[in-house]
Amino acid sequence: MPIFITVVAVLLLLVGGIAVVARRTMHPPVPRPVPGKITVAAIGDSNTYGAGVLLRGRSRWSYPAQLALMLGDRYQVLNYGLNRRTLQRDGDWPYAANRFAEASVRARADIVLIMLGTNDARGDDWNAEAYESELADFAAHYSADDTSTVYLLTPPVAFPNRRGVSERIVAEEVAPVVRRVAEQENLPLIDIFDVTERGVTGHRDGIHLDAAASRLVAETIAATIISERNHTSR
Repeated sequence: MPIFITVVAVLLLLVGGIAVVARRTMHPPVPRPVPGKITVAAIGDSNTYGAGVLLRGRSRWSYPAQLALMLGDRYQVLNYGLNRRTLQRDGDWPYAANRFAEASVRARADIVLIMLGTNDARGDDWNAEAYESELADFAAHYSADDTSTVYLLTPPVAFPNRRGVSERIVAEEVAPVVRRVAEQENLPLIDIFDVTERGVTGHRDGIHLDAAASRLVAETIAATIISERNHTSR
C-alpha cells in the first residue's frame, strides 16, 4: 500500500506540474514596462510568443527576446504574444478578448509591432473583409495619441502543416491585406512573409518559427527600427 500511495502521489505531482506549465503557456504573465527605456511592444500570436522555441527557452530564443539583444540596453522589448490568437474578433481565440490587448495599449510603447494573421488563416476563421477592417481598427488603438510608431508586420510564410493553417491563404490573402492596410493607413510595413519566404526552408511543424527563423525576423525588425531611428534623429 505505501508503494501504491507513493506512485499515486508522484503521478499527481506530474499531472499538476503539466497543468501549471500548460496554463502558463496559454496564459503567461503580462509584461510590465519599466521607465527610462525605449519601449517596444511585440503583439502577435504564437510566433511572437515563441511556441516554436519552447524547448530551447522562449525567454532567450523567441524573436522578441533576440530583438532585445540586438537593440541593446536602451530598449526594452515586451513580449505580448499569445498562442492561438486571431486578429479577427469572431475568430476562435481573438486577441482583443484577452487582458494582453488592454495591457499592451496601456503600456504606451514607443514602438508597436503587430503581427497577427496566421491563425486567421486557420479552419473557418478567415474572412478577408473583416480582417482588413479590423486590422485598421486594431492598429488605430495604438496610434491614437500619436506617441507610438506602429508597424504592421505580415505573418511569416506557412508551410504544409497539421494545424489547419492554410499556407495559400497566408500567402495570397493575409499578407497582401496587411500590405494594403499599411499603405492605406500610412503605417510602416515590415514584410516578414517576404524575408521568411526567401530565407527559411521550413518550420518544425510548418507554421512555428524556430530559433534560426526567429533570429531572421528579429534581424529584419532591428535593422528597420535602427535605420528609421537614425533617420529621424538627423
